[in-house]
Amino acid sequence: MNARPIAVPLPPGARALYRAGLTGALVTFACAVAFQVLSVVHADVHLQPTDVPLSADAFLRPLNDRPQAVLLWMAFDTLFVIAYVTTFAAARALTVSRSLGALSLAAMVTAGALDTVENAVLAVHAAQAWAVEPLTTAPTMTLYVIAHLKTAAATTGIAFLALALPARDRLLRAAILAAGAFVLVTVAGVALPELAPAEALPILLFMGLLAGVFARRLKAGLPLDADADAGADAGADPAFAVREA
Repeated sequence: MNARPIAVPLPPGARALYRAGLTGALVTFACAVAFQVLSVVHADVHLQPTDVPLSADAFLRPLNDRPQAVLLWMAFDTLFVIAYVTTFAAARALTVSRSLGALSLAAMVTAGALDTVENAVLAVHAAQAWAVEPLTTAPTMTLYVIAHLKTAAATTGIAFLALALPARDRLLRAAILAAGAFVLVTVAGVALPELAPAEALPILLFMGLLAGVFARRLKAGLPLDADADAGADAGADPAFAVREA
């Protein structure tokens, strides 16, 4: 008789992990949408002034003229950091390579730490401008360096995750393509900073697709990878119990 894989229920730990991944991906997606809405509402200033090169006056303008809007952006960005780190922590369970999954998560934790430092500096300056008096200077060069390192770390994390994901179905293949598009756009943005706003679309697609992957695993009650037992030593979660038909 031929052995055939049959589904087994998710253990509580795996279910909690996939639920966290789904929640993180959806919150990351929602925050990315909120950033676009805020950018449209305040189109005459850059609420995240480290996104593109600006003159000293243009850098200070949102901090002095729209401190409440900047603080609102920073609030969303704080939630954004928590959400994307959670998503990547859970996404490690989707990978077929333990080492690439670990490198991806480490890069995203680094990006989250740098993002938090950037947000803290901007939030403190905006709060100071709102409560005390307009700013005349800001550590622009330091903030630009932090922002660049953050972007490099995030790009590295997404690239490693794309390399580690199994391309076994359309949803995962689409997620890999969206991750690749983000990497290409972000790298191109180093040479052409005006491309920075274009990063939003691939990250929205990537997070939406990851949310779909996590949702499918939760709905099915088991991991989707039919041969994950064979790849368990490489870091994948066991997906099926093999019994005699």
